[in-house]
Amino acid sequence: MSANPAPRRGRFYVLDGVDGCGKTTQAERLVRALGAAGTAPLHVREPGSTRLGERLRELLLDPRSELSTGTEALLFAAARREMLAQVVAPTLALGRDVLCERFHPSTFAYQAVAGGLDEEAMLALLAGWAGDPRPDLVLVLDLPVEEAHRRACERGASDRIEARGLAFQRRVAEGFRRYAERVPGTVVVDASGSAEEVAERILEEVRRAHR
Repeated sequence: MSANPAPRRGRFYVLDGVDGCGKTTQAERLVRALGAAGTAPLHVREPGSTRLGERLRELLLDPRSELSTGTEALLFAAARREMLAQVVAPTLALGRDVLCERFHPSTFAYQAVAGGLDEEAMLALLAGWAGDPRPDLVLVLDLPVEEAHRRACERGASDRIEARGLAFQRRVAEGFRRYAERVPGTVVVDASGSAEEVAERILEEVRRAHR
């Protein structure tokens, strides 16, 4: 008698974009949409989702923290590696999908393009030290920076990275676009319009990736 076949590897999705673009809202909608056809994806955030990741998140976002841009990048990579090893890889191995808010595009956009670190070195760091498992699909939500900034301000108190101002966020937005141009499997999604319209665009990209 043959052994039962191993479950298919789950799919690993990423939603990313500038502060205020609607990542959390759209992540929750996508989890519900995918769950309607079966088991809902595990929804994780980055940095975070592990004990170490949550502690590093507090440090990285605390306005009182004084960290160089290089240190930020290394801490983000450390938190991500821990999340991939402890949470993402085991969940995918069980056949369950994972949806992560923020990932490599954020580190590339914030710390490399906007923060002035070497882009090639950043891509090598992320691939070498936090590159397994790789996402099956990375969706970057693209919203005019002014609109995203307005939404972020309405949300309330900002963290130390959000508080760097509109000019910084413009460089970040450019960083996301450059990441999408350089890294296969990354799709830019128009995040303007109603939440329902954006959700449908995202779901269509997910369907297209698996046709």
